[in-house]
Amino acid sequence: MNIRYAVLLKVHYWDDFAARRLQHLLRKAAGGDVFVFVDETHGPVPEIPYDRVIRVTERDMTALDTVLYPQGKVFWYNVDYPLYYFYLQNDSYDYYLMSEHDAVFNIDVDKFVDMAHASDVDYVGFPLAKDAWPLLTCEGVYPTDFKIENWLSCISLHSRRAVEFLLKRRQELGRRYHAGEIENWPNNEAFLPTEMQNNDFVVRTLGDFGKVDRYSWWPPTHERDLPLHEDQAFLHPVLDERRYVTSCVRESNLMGYVSPRSELRKMLGRASSSALPAVMDELARRTVRRVTPTPLLQALRRFRARNAGAFHRFLRRVIPAG
Repeated sequence: MNIRYAVLLKVHYWDDFAARRLQHLLRKAAGGDVFVFVDETHGPVPEIPYDRVIRVTERDMTALDTVLYPQGKVFWYNVDYPLYYFYLQNDSYDYYLMSEHDAVFNIDVDKFVDMAHASDVDYVGFPLAKDAWPLLTCEGVYPTDFKIENWLSCISLHSRRAVEFLLKRRQELGRRYHAGEIENWPNNEAFLPTEMQNNDFVVRTLGDFGKVDRYSWWPPTHERDLPLHEDQAFLHPVLDERRYVTSCVRESNLMGYVSPRSELRKMLGRASSSALPAVMDELARRTVRRVTPTPLLQALRRFRARNAGAFHRFLRRVIPAG
């Protein structure tokens, strides 16, 4: 039997990095139909030189007959919505794969899907550690005997019957939410695995199909280091230079940067010297934000924009690069 599957590569911008990720995915998913799903809620995305592109905004999700929450972050909170939107227009596939733009398949996706089909698998995701996810969004939504799960959804595989079920459940919960019967709207990391695990679907983890040592929500993998991790079946997040530096600085203890032995210094050692301005910008931005009233903060931002070179030279003198 020839198994048909589609892959949704989800993006909200387009540049050389996104183009490289698409080309890598096309090589790994030779037997599938790969689509680029573009979120233009916060502005138009430039032309994408590819023939399977779906452009949407949050408003388009009204077609799902569910809940558009929270405004401005609907796709972040409900990463499963693109799955249903695509399914309603393309319901003939046996399996549907979702992938964030910063997730990487090193496994042959054809074989991955075949293996899942051979075991009648309905859902594949990535379980998070018990205390790893702080978004508690299911209070009052499910019966007390339901086991609430939290799984990362950066890469996920869904059978057609699973997608049909999940959409109907989102719609049912949406009606209850609008009627005031439930006060919380479950985010995707809880909704997908909780529904699958408690309703007799066949569930597997990404780790059942290959190594996932570099797959989590953080820390990131520098795109340049991908050749060092070819043994890993799935990776996330994988970032280019600029995004890698920004992520490292944003999620780290910034004061630790002054120490040559800090974890932040070690991580940024993977970046080139051209990353220093981005490091300094983020250090200054967060430090100033903590201690400066808003009007003065805005003035400093304008000054920095007009005097970027002098600003970076000043920061290099205050905080040694090491």
